[in-house]
Amino acid sequence: MDAPLSVSQFNRMVKQLVECERLSDIVVVGELKEYKPSSGGHVYPVLTDGSSVIPCTLFKSVVSRLNFQPKVGMKVEVFGSASYYEPYGKLSFNIRGMKPAGEGDEKKKLEELKLKLIEEGLFERKRPLPRYPRTIGVVTSQTGAVIKDIVDTARRRFPANILLAPAKVQGDGAAESIVAGIEMLNREGVDIIIVGRGGGSADDLKAFNEEIVARAMFASKAPTISAVGHATDKSITDLVADRYAETPTAAATIALPDLNAEVDRVNTLTERLDGSLLYGLDVRKKDLRLLTARVDARSPINVLRLQKGTVHGLSQRMDSRMDRYLQGCRHTMEMIGSKFDLSRLMTYMDTSSAKVDDLSESMDSAMGKYFELRNERLDAMSSRLTSLDPNRVLDRGYSYITDSEGRTVTSVGSLTDGSSVNIRMRDGRAVAEIKEVVRNG
Repeated sequence: MDAPLSVSQFNRMVKQLVECERLSDIVVVGELKEYKPSSGGHVYPVLTDGSSVIPCTLFKSVVSRLNFQPKVGMKVEVFGSASYYEPYGKLSFNIRGMKPAGEGDEKKKLEELKLKLIEEGLFERKRPLPRYPRTIGVVTSQTGAVIKDIVDTARRRFPANILLAPAKVQGDGAAESIVAGIEMLNREGVDIIIVGRGGGSADDLKAFNEEIVARAMFASKAPTISAVGHATDKSITDLVADRYAETPTAAATIALPDLNAEVDRVNTLTERLDGSLLYGLDVRKKDLRLLTARVDARSPINVLRLQKGTVHGLSQRMDSRMDRYLQGCRHTMEMIGSKFDLSRLMTYMDTSSAKVDDLSESMDSAMGKYFELRNERLDAMSSRLTSLDPNRVLDRGYSYITDSEGRTVTSVGSLTDGSSVNIRMRDGRAVAEIKEVVRNG
């Protein structure tokens, strides 16, 4: 048995075998799975045919001679040789030339899936997010920075509960794990679901371009936010989700309101509401004063006072006329007495006195009847005014309605559904809203 080889000796032997003439100057066709330029200008692409991958090296000098811009998902034809990096034991393909060879199979499948989902309308629906969510569900890796970033953001912005559904976010079974997380969070009744990871290559994000993940997000009862992060192109989950966020932190910011801003908003609304209430109270007070003045002007007490004043004036006028009439009679009698003798004067005086007595009795009778008629009329008017007194009607359980302008409502024709009215009752009033207007007949 030969002596054992050192690691360096083994790698040297492999390098000699790999870099033999048979693996030099060959052409390989594959799809660009990765294409990441380095800070030095070199590129280290990864080629795949769907079953296998091979890391490649594309030096800066070769990159500068390319007449097209390679992109992930592009099918290319490369010319070069196998290379083995001895210190790290790493096999790669050293590319000395590259040209397009058509669209890659994986990219083609992805575009076909996008067209299929577009036709079914999965990209069109965008549901609104609840303004104040109580529980945020997160589907992501349990050990990554995603859940920490979301929790930290929630602590700063709004006191919501964070419920994690641990899931694989890359590799075999990742898509199924993400679907299971979405379904579990829906069973828990969360308000919003964030699905994401902390970025990565196109191959790392493959699970977020799977059809089963897209359909699970579309079927979610809770609105969804996709936060895959740092991808060159949007993933299918970004397109299906109700909202898209560039990073998990941005997703938490979208899902949760800013508590300080909400407090300021509530304070502003409170101030506006207080101002509106005070203004409304002032308007209602003015309406009440006007209505009270109108009711007081029509009250029976005020009407009776006016009638009493009228009767008192008539009585004074009657007394004045009687005084003037009696004075005239006395003057006439004095003139007659000066022209006739005493006996005739006495006889005339007796006769005149009798006439005056009769006239006085007639006048008293007439005045009594006049005042009786006036009192009867006054009583009738008082009774009528009493019957018309709005307060008496209100005492019997009735009420009357005015609109928001203070006008009395006498017909349903002046009312509409949702209009505001004031209902006046015996001991106050109430403000009501018309729910339905029904006409007679």
